[in-house]
Amino acid sequence: MSLTLETSLNGIAHALETRIAPVLDDPFACEAARLAVILTRISALAVNDAAAIRAEENAWLRTLFAEATASVDDDLAIQLREAAASVDPSIRISDLDRENARLRRVLIALHGAVEARRDHAAKVIDGRIWQLLSDIEAARAPGI
Repeated sequence: MSLTLETSLNGIAHALETRIAPVLDDPFACEAARLAVILTRISALAVNDAAAIRAEENAWLRTLFAEATASVDDDLAIQLREAAASVDPSIRISDLDRENARLRRVLIALHGAVEARRDHAAKVIDGRIWQLLSDIEAARAPGI
């Protein structure tokens, strides 16, 4: 077996749970160790899919922007086209997170624009935005 971040975190969680927490006499320290086990296990689950989740989320945002371009004013349409055509700078988590933050700023601008309108196209895009936000949260939820 090769040592990965995921296996390391699971090993730490196992040691905390089976070797350290059981011998702690202080109730506060024992609860802190149990919380550390939970957080470490959640982190281990998140590590394996972290880059894929972020890259997929960025792709979902770009798809929405491409679809919404025809339904907004010219200035926002330019911004949406540029965002839709963008690519992730690398597969490093920090780069993917920075790109995601940039794309979310565009999403906020789009959402503000469509919520200010009452026409059918705006309502459709608004519904797509809310569905996308729900999908993003579901994808990022730890699989405990």
